[in-house]
Amino acid sequence: MNRKLALLLSISLLWALSADIFGQGNTLNKGQYIKNIIPMRERVQIEQKFWQWKRENVLPEIMREQDVDLWIIRNDEEPLYRMASYREHPVFTSLLPANHEGMVNPSEFEESVQDVPELLVFYDTGDRIEYIEPRNYDQLSDLVKKHDPKSIAISRNGSEHLKKALGSKYSTRSVDSWTLGVRWLETMSPDQISIYRYVQGLHNDIIAEGYSNAVVIPDVTTTDDLNWWFRHKYLKLDLEIENHPSVVVQRRPEYVKKYGDPPDYFRRNRTRNGVNVVIRRGDIISLDSDIMIMGIITDSHQHAYVLQEDEEDVPEELKEALRLTNHMQDEFRKAFVFGRTGEEIVQAANKVPKDARIISSSLGFHPPPRFIRRFTENGLMFSRGSYVAGLSSGRGYKLHPIVSNKHTLYYNTMYAYEPHTRVKVTGWGEAGVELGIGQMAVFTEAGLEYLNRVQNNTWHVIK
Repeated sequence: MNRKLALLLSISLLWALSADIFGQGNTLNKGQYIKNIIPMRERVQIEQKFWQWKRENVLPEIMREQDVDLWIIRNDEEPLYRMASYREHPVFTSLLPANHEGMVNPSEFEESVQDVPELLVFYDTGDRIEYIEPRNYDQLSDLVKKHDPKSIAISRNGSEHLKKALGSKYSTRSVDSWTLGVRWLETMSPDQISIYRYVQGLHNDIIAEGYSNAVVIPDVTTTDDLNWWFRHKYLKLDLEIENHPSVVVQRRPEYVKKYGDPPDYFRRNRTRNGVNVVIRRGDIISLDSDIMIMGIITDSHQHAYVLQEDEEDVPEELKEALRLTNHMQDEFRKAFVFGRTGEEIVQAANKVPKDARIISSSLGFHPPPRFIRRFTENGLMFSRGSYVAGLSSGRGYKLHPIVSNKHTLYYNTMYAYEPHTRVKVTGWGEAGVELGIGQMAVFTEAGLEYLNRVQNNTWHVIK
């Protein structure tokens, strides 16, 4: 090969690479996360390191933040923390001493490896947080008198025996432990935040595959087909889920009539869960789904457009609708200010100016569900269900008493960030097009930050 030809080939290769790097942006590493799924044994060990770090760092921070000298946690506080499907006590479960594989150490006063402590006590010595397991309430009384704490955090739920053990002197020094428990559960370690980016990236890869012609054949594939494809894909990849995937279709009013689906299948141009329709050209497909790995759960809302026969790209008005949606989501992020309650954040977001093309836009967010993988020493599952704890935008978590829109915003907390925006688009009737890119976000001193952001003005496209 002569030097001139070699030079031309080198320039061509460099141009191709630079076009990929600078022109394609986030497509450079597309599909890479799915090639590196962490094995089960390693997942449990990583998760246990999260909790070990929190015990060493978060526990002293929040006890001092809440001005608590001694914290007593009972194993029967369960109704305060009850989840929708499980009688779970995530505060108690996650504070139990355990080994590197999440095997809970048995009570030092019991013989069976399945017996766990009934009472946990954490005392701030000033230098460190000391863990103590009292044998019973009598020993607890002696322990409290010995340390003479100025402030004792206890649950107000069913605490008659505990108050009796504390006596009148120390009962008057007690404060409600609700906020302390929520602060313990909601605060993320640096590694958790970092690995959340990996988990969200993995989910993005799966959704990108589902939103492609490798899975969807227009005019053949149904919403249920796609729904179960996601479910089976998660199963094949050894990924757990929190909820069954939800796949719905938005369709132009004239096309609803054209394809003859029952009128009640589409409300404001949109199907709902439990309605199965064929995916047609010109449809918008919307997915609400999650994956769970290492106790970390995503909550992803993403959208795809199915090209019509005469289209080579997404219509410009739909591109603009997505740009407006992203703009609103970026503006809503500014409402997240340290110390604000969920109600105050929503009130601030409601004041964000809206483009004339926007029919409606509202801020929605909630803590992501999490899972504490804990076992007794003989391998019996001790922690069974996921929990949700922290700050929310609304009151939709009545079955989750440790979620509240009256709680305040703290640093290093995570949110399923899911504003919804409805935009006027020609041909889509009065209802317009509803878009909301649900994604994970973390609040730090830098503000609310997306974790592995997706659909930043880019549609998934099915041909």
